[in-house]
Amino acid sequence: MELVPVSELGLKIGDRLEFPIVDRNGQVLLQKGQLIKDDVVLQRLVERGFFEFKRSAVEALASVEAGEAAIKRESSTAGRLALLVEMVDRIFRNLVQAKPDEVTADLDSVMKWQSELFHRDQDQLIGVQTLLASGHVLSERALYTAAVTKLLAVAEGLPRSRQISLGAAALTLDVGIIDEHEAINTVRGPLAEHHRAIIADHPERSVRLLRSIGIADEEWLNAVELHHERMDGSGYPHGLAGDAIPLGARIVALADAYAAMLRPRGDRPAFLAPAALRELYGKEAGRYDPRLVQVLIRQLGIYPPGTVVKLANGEVGVCVRRTQDARKPMLQAVIDPDGRVYATPKRRNPEETASKIVEVLPPDRYHNIRNLVVQLWKKDLELTDGPA
Repeated sequence: MELVPVSELGLKIGDRLEFPIVDRNGQVLLQKGQLIKDDVVLQRLVERGFFEFKRSAVEALASVEAGEAAIKRESSTAGRLALLVEMVDRIFRNLVQAKPDEVTADLDSVMKWQSELFHRDQDQLIGVQTLLASGHVLSERALYTAAVTKLLAVAEGLPRSRQISLGAAALTLDVGIIDEHEAINTVRGPLAEHHRAIIADHPERSVRLLRSIGIADEEWLNAVELHHERMDGSGYPHGLAGDAIPLGARIVALADAYAAMLRPRGDRPAFLAPAALRELYGKEAGRYDPRLVQVLIRQLGIYPPGTVVKLANGEVGVCVRRTQDARKPMLQAVIDPDGRVYATPKRRNPEETASKIVEVLPPDRYHNIRNLVVQLWKKDLELTDGPA
């Protein structure tokens, strides 16, 4: 195991360590994940610090460059969520390639960080993901499904262990369909027979992949296998109905359905969030647990965080926080009636006539709003090493 001097890393104040730093005798000076807070610490590391690696010099340099890029990206909310999306992508790849250690490590990190973000600020976590959604990206959808699953599991009072199992299930529901996902979701008109066969088999295929790397958590595996079962018996792969479908699987199924509706498909455009909730309560009633649908609507409100709306005075606003009244979210106006973006979002009261919500708008119509996410919620999301 070769020791490489810290001086070769080009570390700066504010950098987060990608690996433990040790002295020449192997005693740990700073643990992985620690921040370099001041000149004194930096100077000590440069003078006395080393890190260990087994890779070639070229690979080590590439790792350092990747770490520096990641640190830069972590300076924004969008960057932090993008890092989580990339980790979910890596989970998918490593599952397919049967790399259990890598899958377990990444899943632990994603679940820990998402849980921390959820408990710190649910509205921001859900709202930012809604604003930053980009169509058919499976890892984005999986991360959003996991957030909604967490919302429902907490509302149901499930213990932390079950919340973790169902969150892991939400992230890995569709690993059995990774290669075909884009094609299936962009096909216009009826799906070809081979696509229908792939869809019908993917829950059990996903379970086989998970079992092949040693996953034995039955709550996790059952939720993955049964997330396309429906309360009226119209689902697959087993045609279960009603209470024969475990609660965990019903929670994940509803979260997955809602997340999918917010994204376009070959045979339809994306639903706006309020319309998706109405669809689940109305046209889709009977397919999903009706009590859980009501819980979801109560938890998200009529205008969930991240919903873009037009106000009576012509302004465009974003619903940033839920309130006790599901129809009256906390609003921030971001675009004036003439189409100019406000330098700073402006608080609006939906109870006032001028600020009444008159229309829900597609979030992807206003890409410049994405640059305001930190101002909209007034605090940034941070990924730390806290408990899940």
